[in-house]
Amino acid sequence: MNRAEVPSWLPQAVLVGGAVLLFLSASPFRFVENGQNLVVFSWVGGVQSQPLTPGFHVVLPLVTTTVPFDIKTQALTWKDNDTQDAYGPRIIALSRDGQEIGAEVTLNFRVSDPAKVYSTLGFDNDYRDRIAPIVRSVIASEAAGFSAQDLYSTKRPVLQAQIRERIASDLQQYGIQVIDFLLRDVRFEQDFVKAIEAKTIAENQLAKKSFEIDQARQDAKTVIARAQAEAGRLGAKADALTRNPEYLRVVKSGVLGETLDTLITK
Repeated sequence: MNRAEVPSWLPQAVLVGGAVLLFLSASPFRFVENGQNLVVFSWVGGVQSQPLTPGFHVVLPLVTTTVPFDIKTQALTWKDNDTQDAYGPRIIALSRDGQEIGAEVTLNFRVSDPAKVYSTLGFDNDYRDRIAPIVRSVIASEAAGFSAQDLYSTKRPVLQAQIRERIASDLQQYGIQVIDFLLRDVRFEQDFVKAIEAKTIAENQLAKKSFEIDQARQDAKTVIARAQAEAGRLGAKADALTRNPEYLRVVKSGVLGETLDTLITK
């Protein structure tokens, strides 16, 4: 064979080899870890509805991008003096009567539909910045339906349940599942707390006095009932004695003594 001659298959082999090298250099392989999904975005078909689940995958290079999403339960927290783990300081809201209320808040949630989250709220951790305003808005709206005194006493669990239900409904449309919602360390204005405490003390004192009065009335009724019972017993005894002939004889002998017969015979 002439050295100048080139095998007919060589250009095709070089082309295939170059394509393979290009394919491999574009990193087409993806390994998805446990607790993670990869959202696939193609410049041709857009966002794929089904994310890549844990395991080994091959994607088309150059025209495809993958975005990781943590699908484990996450916490979004508002807490004072915790700049490392908290999203922000405690959330402030107003009650129905205009009292300022501050509470530490924790929202436990998970990404249930990564493709929907990517399409509606953003990629990576950007969706947390979209969730936070929704949480603050719902808290402000629901807290305005309660008086401060109700929230100070018995209605706090009701408020927490209503907030959780609304947030769960609002976030579901974005592919977010609410696991739990917690209100902690709820604080009120100092003047309001002092007024409530003073009112509580006054009400307790009034209740104590009312109890003492009721108890005295009951004691008086008991004494009267006992006296009436004793009078009835003595009356019945006297009536029974007066009806007895022997009683009359005893009375006569006791009063007249031995002169009774003399008085009778004269």
